[in-house]
Amino acid sequence: MRRLIVLLVLTLTLTLAAANAALSEPEPTIADGEQKAAAGDLKGATKIYERITQIQPDSYEAFAHLGGTQLLSQEYGEAVKSFQRAISLGDEGARSFLGMGMAYLHMGAFGPARAAFVEARGRGTANATEVDGIISWIDTRQPGNQTFTP
Repeated sequence: MRRLIVLLVLTLTLTLAAANAALSEPEPTIADGEQKAAAGDLKGATKIYERITQIQPDSYEAFAHLGGTQLLSQEYGEAVKSFQRAISLGDEGARSFLGMGMAYLHMGAFGPARAAFVEARGRGTANATEVDGIISWIDTRQPGNQTFTP
């Protein structure tokens, strides 16, 4: 009987210790990822943003930030997916469209890049002149698109 009590106490102690360790580890935040990215640790920032998207799958902020680090890490296909997810979750500004446009541009997908930049411009980007310049540059490479206007 004594052995059973010791076994139960030991099991309970180990279970509580494991739960306490899990609770004491703070969840990552967007600010943590931004800090890593600012320090040049894109892999670390990407891991943090990936973790946040797992914890908060409806956070367009997390997906937009994840897309940004993926873009900077030249993971263009993954960046497009993350920006698309951010937009589908409600990112109403221009940033995800700008990021998606840049990713498409780096992949050589001029049509989708142009469409993303046109949408970003329509959403009121602060860099409208630069976006117009990129759209014009794309148009010189895609003659069929020159007549397309938003």
